[in-house]
Amino acid sequence: MRHGDLRQRLLRAAEQEIMANGLARASLRGIARRVGVSHQATAHHFEDRAGLFTALAVEGFDLLVSRTREAVAGVPADRGQQVVASAVAYVEFAARQPTMFDVMFRPELLHVDDPRLRAARLAHRALMLELVHAAQEQGWGASVPAEELATLGWAAVHGLAVLQRDAQLTVVPAGVDLDPARLLARVGQALDALA
Repeated sequence: MRHGDLRQRLLRAAEQEIMANGLARASLRGIARRVGVSHQATAHHFEDRAGLFTALAVEGFDLLVSRTREAVAGVPADRGQQVVASAVAYVEFAARQPTMFDVMFRPELLHVDDPRLRAARLAHRALMLELVHAAQEQGWGASVPAEELATLGWAAVHGLAVLQRDAQLTVVPAGVDLDPARLLARVGQALDALA
């Protein structure tokens, strides 16, 4: 087995272990057992559990950036359409990669000073700002500082992703439409109204 293969298998096993036992109870021993290697074999790739979780978070941010770029490709920047498309990609990522998504936003479980993690987080932040700036150049939300607009949008979209993941949007009164795609369009309208 190649060195890189084992690293990837450990990352995938970490996701399985977290899904089965939760973040707090996922252990390196359990992860190693899933791959069929000794506990010591994990040390060749990750110094500790936080190191493994950090690598998973880096992978998550990289994947989120990639999926966001795919989602906005070909979408016009005017009227905040790319911003809304990126929001949809964010919520879909959270739904499709729930374990990775959880790990990404749990600093107490990570090596937050890891340079790869910092770079991955900054790349995600830079993409959000890039999309907001592109929309502002077309007149959308131009009176609000880009940092504020990006932060407000992210807060709303992240909250929506967490509510959807935790199945909180399924228990609503009859006649109320909490479809995430429609809500994300509303987030775009709300941000537009700030201008």
